[in-house]
Amino acid sequence: MTDKFPDYEIHRQRLMDAFTQSDKIKKITVPKGSTYNLSDEICCIKQGIFSLYINQGDRLLGCYEGQVIIGLTNFYAELISFNIKPGQTCTLFTLSVEEARKIIKAENLSQSVGYILVNNTNAFFQIYEKVISPNNYTFIRLMLMDLNQSTDAIKASVTVASYIIKRSGLSRSYVMLVLSELRKGGYIQMDDGKLTSITSLPDRF
Repeated sequence: MTDKFPDYEIHRQRLMDAFTQSDKIKKITVPKGSTYNLSDEICCIKQGIFSLYINQGDRLLGCYEGQVIIGLTNFYAELISFNIKPGQTCTLFTLSVEEARKIIKAENLSQSVGYILVNNTNAFFQIYEKVISPNNYTFIRLMLMDLNQSTDAIKASVTVASYIIKRSGLSRSYVMLVLSELRKGGYIQMDDGKLTSITSLPDRF
């Protein structure tokens, strides 16, 4: 995970508090193993471990833990549909885009929205600038490093192969081959299919 901008947590908390204290907020419990589809809403998650997918192709964007606000891009662009899949029973707080707009205007929170969007955009740029026209192994290497920087709870919630396959679209056979060779070479350590540590990763495979 990339470093966050200074004051990011402050601005995120301001938005989180303003949204969740609204009398229009909806509280939804999503059990582990279930999926919640988010399209024309703003969603606040205060705690828990969950995976976030883009609906088109059901491509995994990433695994997250803790406080997250999803859907702010819907203020400025066509609606993007997300699937939220919790790794444990999770409580979502959802608000219509129109109601969120009213709150932001009333409480002068445009700067906080900007902070969140710019931080998220920066994080995506840092990840995907490294994978423009990569070979398959380059992408796997990047995904391994990305997962290794996640919290222990996230690493314990997802198998390495599933994480890479769902984010890359690469074949299971190829991903399993690469992971097997990396384990044999002592480059990575795994337990029950889950990443425990990385010693080093070769530049080429």
